[in-house]
Amino acid sequence: MSLPNRSSRSDVRSLLIVTSLLVASLGFSQSMSFPGELGPGDTKLGRYFDTYPLQLTAAERIVATLSSHDFDAYLILESPDGREIENDDYSDSSDARIDALVDVSGTWKIKVSSYEEGEQGEYLLIVDRERLQELESYTGILDEQDMISVKGEYFDGYSVFLERNQRVVVSMRSERFDPFLVLKPPRGRRIVNDDHDTESESRIDFIVEDSGQYEVFATSYAGDERGEYSLRILLGERMNVQEIDGYLDSDDPELEDYGFYEMHPLHLEEGQRIILEMTSDELDTLLFVEGPDGFYAENDDYNDQIDISRIEMFGPAEGEYIINTASFDTGVEGSYTLKIYSFGISGLRLRNSHQLALAGP
Repeated sequence: MSLPNRSSRSDVRSLLIVTSLLVASLGFSQSMSFPGELGPGDTKLGRYFDTYPLQLTAAERIVATLSSHDFDAYLILESPDGREIENDDYSDSSDARIDALVDVSGTWKIKVSSYEEGEQGEYLLIVDRERLQELESYTGILDEQDMISVKGEYFDGYSVFLERNQRVVVSMRSERFDPFLVLKPPRGRRIVNDDHDTESESRIDFIVEDSGQYEVFATSYAGDERGEYSLRILLGERMNVQEIDGYLDSDDPELEDYGFYEMHPLHLEEGQRIILEMTSDELDTLLFVEGPDGFYAENDDYNDQIDISRIEMFGPAEGEYIINTASFDTGVEGSYTLKIYSFGISGLRLRNSHQLALAGP
C-alpha cells in the first residue's frame, strides 16, 4: 500500500454546502464549504477572482482552504482596514491555505483566485471558524533593557496558569524582526515555533497535558534583533480525550516508500470536529486519515517536530473514517500514542484497540 496523494481525492467539486455548529462554553466552531467557478463574469484584474465577505469578531480563528483540479489556487484574506494575508501553495501542494487570528471585528473578505493570470475552472473553498477567548494580550519591546539568552537574543518572559485538556493558542507578531516563541510547561520538554505561515508571526497551538504554571518566552530568531511586538494568549474549548497506545513492528502491514502502519476506524457525524495527535519517542511519526467522498488529510512533522503528527479536521460527511498511524521511515519499529480530542460532545467510546466511535450527546 502506498501513501495516497491528496490530489487523488474523488471529485472534490461534488461536495455541497455544509454548515454545522458545535456550541460550547466559549462559543462555536463552524465549517462552511463553497463550491464555485472562476471565469468570464467574475471580477478580473489580470486574474479572475471571487470575493466572500464574512462578519468576524476579534479573537476568532479562521482557516480558509482553496483547492481546484483546474488551476493553481491562490487565496487572499483582507481585513476591514485593508491589510492582506495571501497564500499560493500550502505545504508543497497546489492548494492555498490561510490560518489567521482575527484581531479586529468587522467585515473580512476572502478572495479566491488563481496564481497565473487568466486561469479558469471550478474550485472548492472551505472555511473553518473557531471562537477563541483572549486570556492575555501584551505589547512589548525587545531592547537592551531585556534579558539576553546565551545565543545573544533579547527576550521577555510571561507566566500563565493553564488547565489540563485546555486548547491554547499563543501568538507573537512583529513587523520589526523575525519573532520566535518558546513555551515551557511545568513538566516535559519545551515547545518552540519560529514562522507560522509568515515570518512576521510565531504561533504555538497546543493542548494542555498537565494543569500548572506555564512560562512563555517572547524573543527573536536571530541575536541582537530589537523592536516592538504583540503577544496574545487565547483559549479554545476544554476537550474530551481518548488515548490509544500502539506498537508498530513487522507484524503490521507496510506502506510503500514509508514504514509500518496500523488502522483505527472512527465513525464521525457530519460536521463533527476532532484533533488527532500521534506522538512517539522512538519513531518519526506519520499520520493520515481517509474518509467518505475521497476525504484525505495527512501530517508528518507538526511544528517541525519529527516525533509528533497532528491533524485538525471537521468530518465533511457522516461515515467511517480510517485513522492511519505510521512510521515515516521504512523498517523502523517502536511504540506510539494516539490521542483523539473531541469538541462539544460527551466524548469517545472505544470499541476495541482498532475501532473507535464518537459517543453522542
